[in-house]
Amino acid sequence: MSDTTNGTTDGITDGTADGTTDGERLAEWIEDVPARVMRLDTWYTPEDFTPDMSAESLGLLEDALVFTYRPEGTPESQDFLQGAMAYLGEALMVVGGGRWAWSADDRPVVLPDPALGLAPLDPLGLIVAAQERDRSGAFTEAADALRVAVAAHRERVAEPGWKPAKQATPGLDPGAADAPHPWLAGWLAERADGHAAWAAEAGTGSAAGAGTWDFSPESLETLGRLMVDRFPDKEVYRAAEDTPFVQGAVWYVGEVAVRHRHGAWTYREAAAGIPRDEVERNIYLERPFVNQPTVRDGVGEVPFYALLATVGDKDPGTLLERLARYRDHDPDADPVEYREG
Repeated sequence: MSDTTNGTTDGITDGTADGTTDGERLAEWIEDVPARVMRLDTWYTPEDFTPDMSAESLGLLEDALVFTYRPEGTPESQDFLQGAMAYLGEALMVVGGGRWAWSADDRPVVLPDPALGLAPLDPLGLIVAAQERDRSGAFTEAADALRVAVAAHRERVAEPGWKPAKQATPGLDPGAADAPHPWLAGWLAERADGHAAWAAEAGTGSAAGAGTWDFSPESLETLGRLMVDRFPDKEVYRAAEDTPFVQGAVWYVGEVAVRHRHGAWTYREAAAGIPRDEVERNIYLERPFVNQPTVRDGVGEVPFYALLATVGDKDPGTLLERLARYRDHDPDADPVEYREG
């Protein structure tokens, strides 16, 4: 059994041993963390839940687990539980740094920054404890205990600016953008090659000439006017999703964010066997979108839906308003130092 109470890491696998099954499981777990957090946010948490790793989000997650989670053994209940484990572990590491590891109990645990001298943290154990106790706050108390340990270490080493080190989780933490999905790479190349033709078509019959499309933020308002003029309602726009014009508009909106707001293109393919209606419920599946991989708590935007909102609202300014939602990069605001694994 792994020792999770005395500050040691007995029975913990760090994933580096040659040929170990535990190391492979750990790598698979870390790779799936972003998707698990995304599904948790989309399907299993209340509308006011925001996956920003905040104390408020931990409270809402704990309430969702206590009041709505049922260990039924179904794929959905397992997905909910594993998403909660992934989010809770990541939220705790945003406070106390550290990295994922695999325990002898055959589940993922968190090793806080070694400088803190703390025992491994077991997200599943915390979830079980939260369900068994008669008051809420188990998750926030765990995070608060890490804050106390960080503050004590800063005082002990007389370094007020010291930050715990966290092994960056690819696709979730600030860091280099992932290699593009093969479908996305082809789509981006096709859109870039077709931009001149798209710009010429977009300038036809409107106040915009081909030179308008310079990828400036201001050009989004021109595109917004064009979308409102061209599509009378959402249904007409949706029906035209696969046309070169709409696909070119999707690419253009995303490219403005890439060039001006620390954005990066990404694409997530739905896992085999997921019903089509569930794929459609998750706006981040099987449509290209832009996120901010180098920005802590960066936002994501699906350009197709930004354009849909523009058409639905009949407001040319919608695209520019949505661009303003992207966050600025401020490394000093990061609570931990991110390190590549």
